[in-house]
Amino acid sequence: MFMLDDKSSNTASVVVLCTAPDEATAQDLAAKVLAEKLAACATLIPGATSLYYWEGKLEQEYEVQMILKTDNAHQQALLECLKSHHPYQTPELLVLPVIHGDTDYLSWLNASLR
Repeated sequence: MFMLDDKSSNTASVVVLCTAPDEATAQDLAAKVLAEKLAACATLIPGATSLYYWEGKLEQEYEVQMILKTDNAHQQALLECLKSHHPYQTPELLVLPVIHGDTDYLSWLNASLR
């Protein structure tokens, strides 16, 4: 069964995207936010290539894409934790709302953050 996630609620789920320079850094960041119960799950996808302009120069970097699942109540603390422990000066920190999801998964996610 699927349910609409209530955006006005502190328990509404969000997905946070963040990249890390390597697998060790991604694992360290994931372990930290999971231990502090700021995220219920962290999916690490190695092998991403990011292209972007930085200080006027085109950069191309190997990165690990992190996909973190949390809720509105933990979102700000998660972002602050990632930013304060991240090696990048300006890390990717994007928050995407979850509009629909499996009821059992969303219940597990919320329970995991308590």
